[in-house]
Amino acid sequence: MMTKYKKLFEPVTFSNGVKAQNRFMLAPMCDDSAENGQVTDQQLEYMKSRAANVGIAVTGYAYVNDSGDQVPGQLSVAHDEDINGLAKLATVMKAGGAKAILQLSHAGRGAGGSVAKGYRVYAPSKLPFPWLDYDVDEMTTADIEQVINDYVQATKRRMAAGLVGFEVINCNHDLLQQFFSASANHRTDEWGGSREKRMALPLAIQRAVKKVIAESGNANFILGWRISPQEKHGDEIGYDVDDMFAQTKKVAELGIDYLNISLNLSADYSNSVRPSYDVKVKGTNKSFPEYYRAALRGYCPIYIGSNVLTADDALAAVTDAEGVYVGRELLMDPDFVQKIAEDRPEEIVNTTTIEKLKAVGLPDGFVDNYADKDGSTRVVSYRNGIPLPGLD
Repeated sequence: MMTKYKKLFEPVTFSNGVKAQNRFMLAPMCDDSAENGQVTDQQLEYMKSRAANVGIAVTGYAYVNDSGDQVPGQLSVAHDEDINGLAKLATVMKAGGAKAILQLSHAGRGAGGSVAKGYRVYAPSKLPFPWLDYDVDEMTTADIEQVINDYVQATKRRMAAGLVGFEVINCNHDLLQQFFSASANHRTDEWGGSREKRMALPLAIQRAVKKVIAESGNANFILGWRISPQEKHGDEIGYDVDDMFAQTKKVAELGIDYLNISLNLSADYSNSVRPSYDVKVKGTNKSFPEYYRAALRGYCPIYIGSNVLTADDALAAVTDAEGVYVGRELLMDPDFVQKIAEDRPEEIVNTTTIEKLKAVGLPDGFVDNYADKDGSTRVVSYRNGIPLPGLD
């Protein structure tokens, strides 16, 4: 192994003392290839190859109830019958030594997949959502209590499936972020209003799932937490970086095993036009790991990423963070980590075509999202925001 990249292959110790074999994380990416929420053979092959050499592998988001399904092909952890497929997924993810993590999600107002299946969709408040072509209800207190319980039941199913932990999405406009957003949450009860009340649901879910973890007696269970540093829509701010800092401080007080900072390519929370792993928090000279480190209680590893396409990118990302998440590069080259470990960084593939994506074992649903409707040409981006080199 090149001495230059040795740091990338040092273990990461989580807050609970469990160690990952290296600093790489397979970033959570929905592959759009589940069938009615169930794990498919294509997903098993895809996850086996991408998780083979990383320290921690995170699935794409899995919805915790039938009203939280964002897109067709999304994984489900909403039913007991999901457990067997998730157990198979856990087995292939752990085969190369990775810690297998299930990402838990509820899409809230964005649950278009639920709409397509005839389920009721809800959000913190009933507001005009001009970009949606379906009706969205305001959540009742009973709805909120049910969602908290659904996260509890999802945690128990994850345990039954043999995954070693889960990551809670508190980002990317999912339900927990919607509750924290002053733009999306206009409630005047205990679940909205002040910043403290708007963070009540994420914290209630965290307390509930931590109780399940404690009752299980499994001290090695890994609880990850993924955040979006800021929500901004033009001149309207749902919350700013300082708001999320305050919430993260509360989350850290309750206890998490790692923090995953999601840097969105179109966000405006940094000093960069196109945020990536090395950006500074807007108005400061601090990287995001440096900034959020002050919110964490004691030791807690931080994962950072975005635009990690080379071995040098990965190394630079762990300058201030304990770990680096890799998404698009592992889509293009499943041997990315292995090539670095074997002193072959010059062989890393960091440009692609639709044909190449098919050849490296991406599920059909994933490939379809990069192809035009006629399947013959290329699009600028995946879901209009995540370009792959060679396809932009």
